Amino acid sequence: MKKIAASLFLLIMMVSAAFAEDVSVTTGAGYMKMAKELCAAYKEMSGRNVQEMYGGNVGQQLAQIEAGSGVNVIISDIGTLDSAKTNVKFDTFVPIGKTVLVLAWRKGISLSSPNDLLSDNVKSVCYPDPKAAIYGRAAASFLKSSGIEAKIPDKISQMSTVPQVFSYLVSGEMDAGFVNRVVVRAGKEKIGGFLEIENGYPPLNMVAAVVKGEQSNPEVKSFIDFLKTEKGKAILKKHGVW
Repeated sequence: MKKIAASLFLLIMMVSAAFAEDVSVTTGAGYMKMAKELCAAYKEMSGRNVQEMYGGNVGQQLAQIEAGSGVNVIISDIGTLDSAKTNVKFDTFVPIGKTVLVLAWRKGISLSSPNDLLSDNVKSVCYPDPKAAIYGRAAASFLKSSGIEAKIPDKISQMSTVPQVFSYLVSGEMDAGFVNRVVVRAGKEKIGGFLEIENGYPPLNMVAAVVKGEQSNPEVKSFIDFLKTEKGKAILKKHGVW
């Protein structure tokens, strides 16, 4: 029995060690679908293994990394990582593209610029939670810097996520809302229209951040190299990052 137990223990340790060498990827909820597609394509092209760990926002993911989750690559915008209160350190931030804030509106109205939010035709405006969503932080910053927030405080509401904002636009419960490229490109026939906002908030520069001590991991390097391929870039662009 002792020999069996010892053998099982050795097997478990060997498996754990093997997993420790894998690339392990995470991201916030808003980019989970993108990360999943990247990982699936990488596995198909390379034949290598990828550990995927999702759930919650970037702050929660960083807390899990700090607690020893084993994640060695996190995909997010550099602003979020720079401002996060965490003890997690990184070897490098690999740029993978830029994205923008998007203003969308329900069917039945038409906007030509963000200033049209001041119009009497727009009764309600919403945006995602700045504490949990990249685009929530961008929207809050834009509304403040543009002076729009101060002029229509009673019109503005905060939702939890980008999909929730979009669902309110589709149902017509909200007139306008701030979202991302992904949802409007996937469901543009369900809304009245949208426009991209490129200024008025900190740039949304997306990166693949490599956790400190993992830069020399060949599995991590292989995955990072894949993100720079035409296949990797195509998936990123599909999700509004280029």
